[in-house]
Amino acid sequence: MEDISLSVSLRERAGSGAAGRIRREGKIPAVIYGTSGSRNLSVDRSTFLQVWRKAGQSSIVMIDDGNGFSTMSLIQDVQRNPLTDDFMHIDFLEVNSGHAISAHIPIHIHGTAKGVSNEGGVLDIQLHEVEVRCLPKDLPHQIDVDVSELALGDVIHVKDLPATEGVEYLGEEEAPVVAVTHAAAEETEDDEEESEVEIISEKKTETEESED
Repeated sequence: MEDISLSVSLRERAGSGAAGRIRREGKIPAVIYGTSGSRNLSVDRSTFLQVWRKAGQSSIVMIDDGNGFSTMSLIQDVQRNPLTDDFMHIDFLEVNSGHAISAHIPIHIHGTAKGVSNEGGVLDIQLHEVEVRCLPKDLPHQIDVDVSELALGDVIHVKDLPATEGVEYLGEEEAPVVAVTHAAAEETEDDEEESEVEIISEKKTETEESED
């Protein structure tokens, strides 16, 4: 597990007015929730962006205010401005090294399936993340799935995901993750001509009926 740290500042004031002032200072208002309650924080915008690119919502982040408050956390939720995509607020979840946590981990598909390259199939990715439970030290940043050996009609389910020591996959074991399926049938020229003839015939019949 890569060590990712983030410097934060504790803040006493909450509310929209205080949050607005923090944003104007180039920072992001945040809250960390834990067993001992919640704490209001502020985070430098550019610093958080660097951490977000590394950690996302699937890696442990060590937050530290430089004055004695330090804890492991997960980025649980981020709110963004729908127009500018700027970060507006961050929710952190405090985690304990000795207690298992649940998190949604992205699935990374790699390789070229032989059912695609040799059999004309199409790779159908149906699940982009999977929920896991493990100790914080065992939390994977992503789940790597190699599809190179998938033939036409083959499916990888949640139960087929690579085993990782200390990590339990949650959810439906039979849920499909990725499959190689038949390509959608293309309409032939004969089918198109036949359709055009049917449409013309229908229009002709309607015209004859209206004349009668």
